[in-house]
Amino acid sequence: MDKRTSKLAAEILIDLQCINFSPKKQFKLTSGKKSPVYCDCRRIISFPNQRKKLMQLGIKVIKDKLDLSSINNIAGGESAGIPFASFVANQLNLPMTYIRKEKKKFGKNSQIEGIIKNKDKVLLVEDLMTDGGSKLKFIDALNLVKAETSGIFVIFNYGIVEKFLIHKKKKINIFYLTNWKFVLEAAFRKKILNTKEIRVVEDFLMTIGVKN
Repeated sequence: MDKRTSKLAAEILIDLQCINFSPKKQFKLTSGKKSPVYCDCRRIISFPNQRKKLMQLGIKVIKDKLDLSSINNIAGGESAGIPFASFVANQLNLPMTYIRKEKKKFGKNSQIEGIIKNKDKVLLVEDLMTDGGSKLKFIDALNLVKAETSGIFVIFNYGIVEKFLIHKKKKINIFYLTNWKFVLEAAFRKKILNTKEIRVVEDFLMTIGVKN
């Protein structure tokens, strides 16, 4: 991973408040659990200059890590992945599709919108990666139409699943801009968190299986 890219991406995410910290009065998650951190990478789409910079960094990572001849379709996962897939597809001049979390219950009962063909090689794009559960469902949908997932690109990777995701014994490589290591370093550098508060965040991340 390019440290300069990861450092810059982390700073942008913090500046845009895509990653928020509250070690004392913690955030309540959907599950009901308390968390000293909250991520919302959807905010990126509202900031054109920073969005453009992150996408430039993302395209560089994709080109460095993946042979572009191995992909001919960019797929975004519902819903946060859709705009980012659009940005990537536009930059690479490739067709785009998006994948629903489940099939529509009307019309053609489609789960994948857009045109995808048998044996298409797909780069799955999302905003972030946590435990990879939703990604596995999207890959299942691609498999049903006999498309191949060549890789996964995300802006931010929690680090629970770091280098690859295993789907039916196949390793699918994960490419990303930054992770908690660089975000916490940036938060300390910007004096958003002190040493004690970083320890609180790190302890929480360990409880959910973050490795880095």
